[in-house]
Amino acid sequence: MPMNENTIGREPLQIIEIEQPLCSLEYGVSPCTAEIGVTGSIKCFNTSKTCQDVPNYDPAPLLLRFCKPQAKLPEGIFCIPSLQSASTSPTQINVVGGSRSKGPLGIRAELSVTFKDHPYSDVLVDKYRLERGYIATDRGSYWSKWLARNPYYVSYTMRVYDGYVGQSLAEMNKRTYLIDSISGPDSNQNVSIRAKDVLKLADNEKAQAPIASTGELIVDYSDAASMDPMRITGGIASEYPAPGKVRINKEIFSYTGVTTIDETEIRLTGVSRAQVGTDAQSQDAEDRVQWCLEYNDIRPDVLTNDLLTTYGDVPSEFIPLTEWNAEASVWLEQFRLSTLITEPTGVTDLLGEITEQALFYIWWDERDEKIKLRALRPSSGDTVTSIDNFKNILAGTFELKAQPKERISQVWVFFGQRDPTQKLDDDQNYRRVRVRVDADAESDLQYGERRIKKIYSRWLQTDAMAIQTTARLLIRFRDTPEYIAFAVDAKDRSMWTGDLADVSVDSVVDVTGANRVNRWQVISAEETVSGEVTEYQLQRFEYGGADEQGQSAFWMLSDAPIYADATETEREAGAWWGDQFGLMPNGDDGYKWL
Repeated sequence: MPMNENTIGREPLQIIEIEQPLCSLEYGVSPCTAEIGVTGSIKCFNTSKTCQDVPNYDPAPLLLRFCKPQAKLPEGIFCIPSLQSASTSPTQINVVGGSRSKGPLGIRAELSVTFKDHPYSDVLVDKYRLERGYIATDRGSYWSKWLARNPYYVSYTMRVYDGYVGQSLAEMNKRTYLIDSISGPDSNQNVSIRAKDVLKLADNEKAQAPIASTGELIVDYSDAASMDPMRITGGIASEYPAPGKVRINKEIFSYTGVTTIDETEIRLTGVSRAQVGTDAQSQDAEDRVQWCLEYNDIRPDVLTNDLLTTYGDVPSEFIPLTEWNAEASVWLEQFRLSTLITEPTGVTDLLGEITEQALFYIWWDERDEKIKLRALRPSSGDTVTSIDNFKNILAGTFELKAQPKERISQVWVFFGQRDPTQKLDDDQNYRRVRVRVDADAESDLQYGERRIKKIYSRWLQTDAMAIQTTARLLIRFRDTPEYIAFAVDAKDRSMWTGDLADVSVDSVVDVTGANRVNRWQVISAEETVSGEVTEYQLQRFEYGGADEQGQSAFWMLSDAPIYADATETEREAGAWWGDQFGLMPNGDDGYKWL
């Protein structure tokens, strides 16, 4: 009988997995050129720290697995029973930066694990343990030896599997993180590991765009002097790809070529001064020459991928680019972003700007091992789970909260940046502003107050893009954002971060007092009791206001069928004119333009 969430008498099982790089070569066997007495006094341990032939180091993943000491260990899996505890702090989505308390990309997921250290025979981790001339269990402990051999563990992949005794790993729920820090072993033989989600690689203190340039001017230049060529020392030609732009103090220069003169000097050629709204200034020897990162007419999904992979060093396998492109081609095509970034800037900050202004959001899905991207849009075509407090929600766990500070009634978008060297949030540094006001929301009949959101955009270049930003932000946030939280049993734990749910509970009703089914989006999910209880936080999924009904309308081809003949799929992805009451011929709600 298959073991799963519905099996009576199921026994929860949790496994922690660490993916450690281990060289696939044999010591001293070609292509490895290591030799005892020449490159080292003993054989290596096949790790990068102990490698004696670095040019030929060829790592492959070694999967180390740990579980709690219990009577029934996983069949067919080599698992060290030293796990003491594992807890997670889940990803929390911040939809287009609507919550100021969560940061531009939401809250990063974390995994905290504690192990009990112990003597170890070096099985799996040392290919040459039987040749060492000593007994491994007499020397050090598992983690003290592992840390000595693997000091570069930061960003090693770490996974947690939650399932049941009798299941294979493939049948368990899997969540993936990257190791951030390891503490211990302490005096009680405890070792603690903290791991975070993949988006940690884009944290501002780790990832900057553009990368800081090291070049400096060799000589002084007056504000009237030609700087063609521009003489630079301390840098290398690859730091200044041509053609391009550089910044010195408050002046931007363009150039068409770069030439290496000798080890101490490179020269930029085809130089033009006072570019992109800046003025010519006197420049002194030893002034820093910073290369500028320029994007021109690029779609948000492509831009996000470049920032994450090029400047955040996020492995491309974590980015489902085909899925991103499909989402963006429908919902983000109107946003073509352009800017000049003149100083190293945190990648998280840059992503925060473009997700807010181009109306999309990203998050790390620990189960799928992918960074997900979704536009601020209606739920057309999405799978929606039905949840109620009779069949699904555990008694006493439901909570409803409103966040009035996140509501907005006006959106001001400043765009058309004058000078990219000036402060980003200076009103006077922008040529244009687009303001959209929801007067009804501000009236005494509704909220009776103004809630203003100001956006300073170096990315948006046209009025059409600014209008889209103001309109769709007001659609989503003109009513007070609401959040719910609840817990479910393991049988209902398939729903995960980013999913949509129609939730019915006794405490959420319409004006008559009848239960009202509202649509919500999961912004965080956490398996708080392994294999038993999962807790969710959801945000009210609004697109058009709390009381606005109707389907979302899309342009269709001229040969589209009439409404009565259309399939459900065609009705979902199209639009038809309603009657004088806004209804379709069969009484369905009418459509609204997107």
